[in-house]
Amino acid sequence: MQIQKVLNNNVISVIDEQGKEIVVMGRGIAFKRRPGDPVDEALIDKVFRLEDHSVHERMKMLLQEVPYDVVKVTEEMIQYAHTKLNRRLNESLHVSLADHIHYAIERLKKNHLIENSLIWEIKRLYKDEFLVAKDCLEMIEERLHIELPEDEAGFIAMHIINAELNED
Repeated sequence: MQIQKVLNNNVISVIDEQGKEIVVMGRGIAFKRRPGDPVDEALIDKVFRLEDHSVHERMKMLLQEVPYDVVKVTEEMIQYAHTKLNRRLNESLHVSLADHIHYAIERLKKNHLIENSLIWEIKRLYKDEFLVAKDCLEMIEERLHIELPEDEAGFIAMHIINAELNED
């Protein structure tokens, strides 16, 4: 595998064996590397093989802007939701949820908290998704040492619900 494009120190794009572009993430995977250099496969944390071209392009842009640790915990959250709920989730969730988590953290740092006016309904109508989202808040706190308010669990649950409803 050879680097096609360096997106940042932790993200590169490569061409797979079928000739499709994939995005590869790993801490320091592109540090002092250039297009054409071989990929150090020991540094690979996540490979994104997104079928939808527009989602793939949005993911590449997002990975250039969002910190590596936020993307990594978001991927853990998505895997956890998939396993816990035993449902297929639309691949666009990788983009929408990472983007949401990043900006929720930025808002918290600026003390601009958003109240979720639908939290009561989400808790009752989508109990399983809300409980998964609460666990996701704990993942964020454990890995990033950032405590987001419970309202964010409602927003995370809505991202998961949308990904379930739009799985195709």
